[in-house]
Amino acid sequence: MDSSGYFFDSDNNKKKEKNFLTFFILLTIILTITCVILAWQLIEYRNLAKKESTAKTEAITAKESLLHKLKNLELEYDELSEEYEGLDSVFSNEKVKIAQLMQEISTMKGSADNYQEKVTELEKKLKEYISKIEDLKSKNESLSTESIKVKNTLDSALNKNIELATKNQSLTEKVKIQAILKATDMVSEGIRLNASKQEMPTRSAKKTQRIRTCFTLSENLITPEGYKIIYIRIAEPNGTILCQSEKDVFTFKGKSIVYSAKEEIYYDNSGQDLCIYWDKTKEFKKGTYFIDLFADDNLISTTTVSLE
Repeated sequence: MDSSGYFFDSDNNKKKEKNFLTFFILLTIILTITCVILAWQLIEYRNLAKKESTAKTEAITAKESLLHKLKNLELEYDELSEEYEGLDSVFSNEKVKIAQLMQEISTMKGSADNYQEKVTELEKKLKEYISKIEDLKSKNESLSTESIKVKNTLDSALNKNIELATKNQSLTEKVKIQAILKATDMVSEGIRLNASKQEMPTRSAKKTQRIRTCFTLSENLITPEGYKIIYIRIAEPNGTILCQSEKDVFTFKGKSIVYSAKEEIYYDNSGQDLCIYWDKTKEFKKGTYFIDLFADDNLISTTTVSLE
C-alpha cells in the first residue's frame, strides 16, 4: 500500500468520528429538550389537577356553607312562627323560598356564586322582619306600660270613688237613721167614759171602752217637716190584731200588714204630743195587749197594756 492510500483512509475515519460525535451531541441535546418539555408538561398537568381539585373543594365548601346558612334561616323562621302565630302566613312564604333554594343548591353543579346573592337577600329579609318585630315589641311594651299606668290611675280613681260612694252611702244611711221619727214616753191604757163623757183610766177589761195610746214625737232637726201618717197596731193577748177591716193595711218593709188605727199629722219638729184611740168593737179580753207604733216605714216605739 502506498502512502497516499493510507492518508486517505485516515482522513475518512476522522470524518466518521467527527460526524458520530456531532450526531451524539445533537441527540443528547434533543433528548434533553424532550425531557425538559415532558417535565414541564407534567408539572403543568399536576398544577392544573391541583387547581381543579382546589376549585372542586372550594365549590363543595361554598355549597355546604350556603346550605348551612339556609338551614339556620329555616330554623329561625320556625322559631318566629312558633312565637308569633299571627305572622305564620308571612313566614311561610319565606320558608318556601328557602326550601326551593336549598333544593336547587343541593343538585347544582358548578359555582355557588350565583346563589350567594339570593341567600344574602333572604338573610336581609329575615333581619328586616326581626327588626320590625322588635320595633313592634318595643312599642307594645311601651303601650302596655302606659296601659298599666292608665289602669292603675283608673283603678285608683275607681277605688276612691267606691270609697267615697261607700262613705256617702254610710253617711246617707246614718242620716236616714237619724232622720227616723222617734216616739218617746209612749203609754197605752184602758179608758172608760164617765157620765160626763170624761176619760177615766181603767184596768178592767169589762169596763174598758177604748184603748188610748199617747206619745211624744221628739224634736229632730234632720227630719224634714211635713205631713206624716202614724199607724198603730194593737195585738190581743192571743196575738190577733185588732182592726176595723182586713182592707186596713199599710206597707212595712215591703210587706202589707193590717193596722188598728192611724192618724195623719203635720210634723213640725216641735216635740208634738199625740194620742191615738182604738174604740171597742167587741168586749176586750183579759190579758196583756201589745201596741206597736209605725211611721215612715219604721217601727218607732212599742208598749203594752194589761187588762184584768
